[in-house]
Amino acid sequence: MSIFKVIRVPIPTPTLYPHTTTNCYLIGNDQDCLLVDAGYDVMETRTLLEEAIKENGLAIPQRIILTHHHPDHAPGVKQLTDWSPIIYCHEKEKEEIITAISPLEKVSHLSDGELIPVAGEKLQIIHGPGHTAGHLSVYLPSPKILIAGDNIVAEGTTWIGPPDGDMIDYLQTLNRLENLKLSKIGPGHGNWVFRPYEHIEFVRNRRLHREEQIKSLLQEHKHLTSAQLTEFIYNDSIHPSIFQVAKRTTEAHLIKLMKEGAVTLEDSAYSIVS
Repeated sequence: MSIFKVIRVPIPTPTLYPHTTTNCYLIGNDQDCLLVDAGYDVMETRTLLEEAIKENGLAIPQRIILTHHHPDHAPGVKQLTDWSPIIYCHEKEKEEIITAISPLEKVSHLSDGELIPVAGEKLQIIHGPGHTAGHLSVYLPSPKILIAGDNIVAEGTTWIGPPDGDMIDYLQTLNRLENLKLSKIGPGHGNWVFRPYEHIEFVRNRRLHREEQIKSLLQEHKHLTSAQLTEFIYNDSIHPSIFQVAKRTTEAHLIKLMKEGAVTLEDSAYSIVS
């Protein structure tokens, strides 16, 4: 009997500090296998995936699920064209995915709740927006494994921000993921997460803490731009290379607070609503 496996394959990518790799996941056995995410468009992507396939006795994947369109997750499919895979994404991610994997053009859609058979198991598709509008996660009910994409990263928290990120959606996605029966999480970056509920709670608390920081700073300083808020929040504690994505995450919090009527924007400066 063929053994069903879920194999994490970290692929070196120019991703955000502190991570240096993006995870791809091989799911299946020697008869049927699919791939979740495809890394960066470099030959090393193909080499490392083929090594993992051979080492674990897996079939060449005929299906590739892309969690989202970012350049460290999707374009690597261009290294795998001779597999002739069917490429899947959420409909809300279609245009961005096609741009990311060009000149490949054909993609198929997956919907929230859809069940995908592989090697005698069924994977459940979860549309979990927040990081991007069409972000997908993949849940394996039998082994209770969540392949989270960038909804969860092993170290720190994922960035959420405009133009395609939404903090309200992201917090709702975390609530949904927390309600799954989980033994471990396969994050978009970093090692397996073996304390899934603690980690989801950590991520949620980090986001809510940032929100409180923003409100407190606006109470104290009255008027601040998103860049000024980000500087106050991090106080030179983050690597310069990620300042802009930190700023976008601050802006996602501000957009949420404006939607909730707690903050207002005028002449590029934000103020608390009294």
